[in-house]
Amino acid sequence: MMTLHQYHSPNTDAHIQSIAVYHSQGRPQLPRLSIILCTYNRRNLVLSALSSLHRQTLPPHLYEVIVVDNGSNDGTTEAIQNYMQSLYDKRTPSEKRWQARCISEPQNGLAYARNTGLAHARGEIAVFMDDDSIADANLLEALLIAYHETNADAIGGRVDIRWEGDRPYWLSDELLDVLGYFSPFGFEQKRLPMPPGLAFSNCCFSVKIKSLRKVGLFSPYISKRLHSPTNLDVEELCQRLRQYDCQLWYEPQALVFHRAPIVRLQKAFFLGRAYWQGRAEILARYACQPRADAPAPSTTRQILLAAFLECLNILNMACIQRPLIVLAHKPTSEYMMAAMERARAAGRLRQLIQALYHAPAEITLPSVLFVYPNKEEQPRVLDYLKDEVPLVTKKRAIPLNWLWRHRAYQQRSIGVVHIYQPGAFKLSWLARRRLLFSLWVARLLGVTIVATDAGGWWHNFPGRRARKCLEIEYTLLSRSNAIQAFTRQPQDLYAEKELRQRTYGLSYPGSRGANPPLILQEQARKQLGLTEPNTFIYLCHTHLHTESEVLQLIQGFQEVQQEMANREPEPLQLHLLLAGPPATKRFTRKLKRIAYVDEHVHVYPQARETDLPLYMGACDVVIFPHRANISVGNLHAAIQAASYDRLVIAPTLPRYQGMLPLHTGIYYQPESPSSLSEALQAATRRYYHPTTDELQSLDSVISWRRYAQELIDLYKKLIFH
Repeated sequence: MMTLHQYHSPNTDAHIQSIAVYHSQGRPQLPRLSIILCTYNRRNLVLSALSSLHRQTLPPHLYEVIVVDNGSNDGTTEAIQNYMQSLYDKRTPSEKRWQARCISEPQNGLAYARNTGLAHARGEIAVFMDDDSIADANLLEALLIAYHETNADAIGGRVDIRWEGDRPYWLSDELLDVLGYFSPFGFEQKRLPMPPGLAFSNCCFSVKIKSLRKVGLFSPYISKRLHSPTNLDVEELCQRLRQYDCQLWYEPQALVFHRAPIVRLQKAFFLGRAYWQGRAEILARYACQPRADAPAPSTTRQILLAAFLECLNILNMACIQRPLIVLAHKPTSEYMMAAMERARAAGRLRQLIQALYHAPAEITLPSVLFVYPNKEEQPRVLDYLKDEVPLVTKKRAIPLNWLWRHRAYQQRSIGVVHIYQPGAFKLSWLARRRLLFSLWVARLLGVTIVATDAGGWWHNFPGRRARKCLEIEYTLLSRSNAIQAFTRQPQDLYAEKELRQRTYGLSYPGSRGANPPLILQEQARKQLGLTEPNTFIYLCHTHLHTESEVLQLIQGFQEVQQEMANREPEPLQLHLLLAGPPATKRFTRKLKRIAYVDEHVHVYPQARETDLPLYMGACDVVIFPHRANISVGNLHAAIQAASYDRLVIAPTLPRYQGMLPLHTGIYYQPESPSSLSEALQAATRRYYHPTTDELQSLDSVISWRRYAQELIDLYKKLIFH
């Protein structure tokens, strides 16, 4: 029997108004073809299209029809329901019953409707038709045979015109494609592969669903909408299919008839189509760049230059080409084609001006301006973000023209300014004033501001230089809409309540596989003069710690050394490496005196970042001897040590606790010197043995890609919720 269901799909927001499901004995056979028919306020036309699909020669069990009502208010859904009910006869065998469903997609746009239909398609091949088209009785049979014989990924059919009025005298064959006509090889009635640069007709084309999902679904950016009749999505889809080496074919036996009503047989309709075609060409450059020679204008200067060239083109057509056509007494069709070309250029110019006034609002993704400190290398996350979101990168500057073009659109933010590690910004007084003014403008224009607090040496150092970094960091964090920090305890990271409330914690990516290769332990220790057997070595990056923290570490190290010497008959030979100068950029006499007296404490004041593989290769454990300050910590160095397969001794502070893989970290209480000593001693009895999942979390490619996706999710959460 036929049953009616109402539910929400987990993959779309579409509400199923009615769905006819025909049950047979056992599991029902899935159809081969899924015909997706999208409609909006065309009740009578879509019923005619459905009637033509019901008369197909292909057996009904091989195809299904999915009608997507794109928010109609003329009773389309009720009319389709009544039509489907009238065709149902319980005496008909289940394999001969017509399979049809009606789905509602409230968000207006042809791309949304088609993507909703695809989400509910059960067939292998999706066939797309316009609601004002009439299918030939052999359409589906011809398509199925063509797929079987060619193994194509996509096949387009032939489209003929069904005239509903007299053909105008000025309407030449070259203009018939505006009405949907598609017969690229003229009277050649044989199946042929589609040549490069040629796209299917929007009225009738089909694609294997697995190929469509591989290349991506339809873009709402350049498809037809209620107040924007752009129509370039099929051309862009064909280009994407070719980029993935998909086979595209033309089947003339797959025929549909597209209606040409009297209202469309007017010059105004053709000029309007040409105008919106021009606008779609500019929009497509932002969405997908369908032509390699037409990159998207991204800066104000580029947009102005492109608009100026279009103005010259329009003047050339109006002042030179049009008079030449008149003087040459060209036929009326030539006048029409020239007028359409001018309308198309006017559409491009209008869209460029709108892009100058406001960036096109991407429906699903925000545009991101990523501002990072003055470093030689960009943050690694940019390699993964640039392929996922519209991205512009700048060093320590926020262009005002970018803010203007990405200001709030229809009371919704579409742009994100992401400031990465603000404490590392080295700014003059004038540059700092300029940056703060840009942030004020961003807040005024409704642009979302995100700041990443990755920690830094300045959090626990005294002195004017550290205070300057802290001051600019606090200023930028306080002016952000959200703070992204690397912590599992965002609620505990800041003393200020207003900062805690805007903090989101994310995992710090690993660097396993991307670090410079380690020097083998035996060779590294030989270079450092530590060749005695039964040796255990601690490493401390002294440039991340104050002198008092280093002295506390040395004291704890000496206590462990003495305790082990008293308890064990053959104790380990413990050594402590202090690599790099403290924040003062020089070692005090006290540190030097300790190093001279204790032969197991080794100071390397000239250690550089390029020497990291040497010291990491020689050591067994890396120590971070911080005091009890909730904001201190350099997680980058700790994760890097774990990525080098080294144990890490870290304090139970918000930046560390829970961020290290379980089997790679040893924690101590920073307010207790005895706790640090216990951690130093425990490290001698523990080995680096992470699980497979923990190693995966430290993998450079996997973890940075995951972090980029978490950032994108954060952008969406801030903008769309």
